[in-house]
Amino acid sequence: MKAAHPHAPAQAIASLWDSHHFSALDKSHLRHADIQPVLDEIADYPSITRETIGYSCTGKCIERLSMGSGPLIILAWTQMHGDEPTATAAVLDWLKLLHLNSTSNSLALGSDWTSLITLHIIPMLNPDGAERDTRVNEQGIDINRDAKQLQTPEGRLLWQQVQTLKPDVAFNLHDQNPYYSAGPTAYPATIAFLAPAFHPDKHVDAPRLRAKQLIACMADTLSHWLPCHIGRYDDTYSLRSFGDNIAGTGASTILIESGAHPNDPHRQVARKMNVIGLHSALEALLGNLYQQKSLADYYRIPDNVEDGLVDIKFSRVAQRCAGHDYVADISVNRDKQGRATVKHIGDLSGQAGFTNISAYQTTILPVKAYQLDSAMVLTENDYLALLKQGFSVFAGDSSLLDNLSGLPVLCLPEPPAYSSLYPGADAFWIMQDSEGKQRAVLNGKMINL
Repeated sequence: MKAAHPHAPAQAIASLWDSHHFSALDKSHLRHADIQPVLDEIADYPSITRETIGYSCTGKCIERLSMGSGPLIILAWTQMHGDEPTATAAVLDWLKLLHLNSTSNSLALGSDWTSLITLHIIPMLNPDGAERDTRVNEQGIDINRDAKQLQTPEGRLLWQQVQTLKPDVAFNLHDQNPYYSAGPTAYPATIAFLAPAFHPDKHVDAPRLRAKQLIACMADTLSHWLPCHIGRYDDTYSLRSFGDNIAGTGASTILIESGAHPNDPHRQVARKMNVIGLHSALEALLGNLYQQKSLADYYRIPDNVEDGLVDIKFSRVAQRCAGHDYVADISVNRDKQGRATVKHIGDLSGQAGFTNISAYQTTILPVKAYQLDSAMVLTENDYLALLKQGFSVFAGDSSLLDNLSGLPVLCLPEPPAYSSLYPGADAFWIMQDSEGKQRAVLNGKMINL
C-alpha cells in the first residue's frame, strides 16, 4: 500500500503524547471503572466508533474502538492478562492522538490514511482479571492458554473477532515481569517484541516476514529513546497461545511486551514507547517502509533474557551453614505487596540488580529472633538497640508488637528453624564487615547500625 504522504518523524507523536496523553491513567493498575471515562470521551470523537462486542465471565462489557474504513485491517487487544495494564493506557492515548491528527494533520499522516486502513482496538479483554489484579479470568483460566479449547467467554470473543474481521496485522499487547534484561546486560527490557511462530518448525511465510520487518521498524524508531532497553522474545511455538494461532490465520502478528524502566514504577516510559512504536508501524504500513527491513534487522534486536535482573543484588557475601563457610551472591526481589524475599543464592554473575550492593569481606550473622512474651511498643531507638544485639526478626504474637520505629519489622509465629539464609526467606538479616561495622537488611532496606 502506497501513501502520498511523507514519513512523519517519530518525535511528532512523542511530543503530542507529552501534551495530550490521558493523565488520569497514570496508575499502578487499571480496572474497568478506570477506563470508562476515557472510553466515553473517545466515543465522542467523530472519527471513532465504539461498540460492545461481548461480555466477560461476570458480565462486564468488552468493547471495541474502531477508526478508518480502509482495506488493510489492523486489530489490537490489551489486558488479556488482567494484571498487565500498560498497553491499555497506551492504545487509548494513541486513539486520541490519531483523532487529533484527523482534525489538524499534526502527524502528517494525511487526511486519506483512514481510507487505506481500518484500525480496531479491544482495550481490556479481561476486565474480571483486571478487577482482581490477577493474570487469569474469573474462571481462573489464563485466557492466553485457551486458544484451542476456547472455554473462556473472553477467549471465544477474541477468536470470533479474528474470524470476523480477518486482520492483516494483529498486535497482541502484554506486560512482562520487571526482571527481563535486553541481552546479557544490566539494562531492563522496557519493550520486547516477537513475531510468533505459527508452527513448531518456525517457518517464515510472507505475513510473518512482514511482522518481523514491522518489528524492525518499531525497534529502529524506539532505539532513539531506548538505545539499550529493547529485547526480542523467544519464538518457541506455543500450541495453546492466541498469538501463535492468530499468526496461523495469515495475520502478521506482533507481540509487544511492556517492561520495567529505571525509576518508573507505573511504567509510563513503556506506555509512551507503545504509542510511538504502534504509530511507527502504522507509518511503515502506509508508506511500505517495512519493506526496507530485513530478517537480519529483526534478529539484531538483543534477546529478551529472563531473570537477567533482580531488585537487589548483594555481591560476594560470606556465609556459614552447617559448619561450612562459603562466599556467594544473594539476590532479593519484591512482590506487589512490597515483601522482599531471597530469590537466589550462589554465583549470580549473569544477573544485575536494579540496586547493586558490594558486600565483599562482609559476613551475614546467624538469623536470631527476639521473643515477644508481652506487649511491646517498638521505637526506633529500641529497634536499633535490638538489631545491634543481633536480633533481626521477632517471634511470637504479632498483635503484641506496636511498631512505631518507622522501619520494617518481621514477626514470625515461632522462632525461625534456620540460622542462615535460603531462597524464599524474608530479606531480614544483619551483616558485619571485617572492621566490625554492622548493617541491617530490613525487608531489603539497608540500615547502618
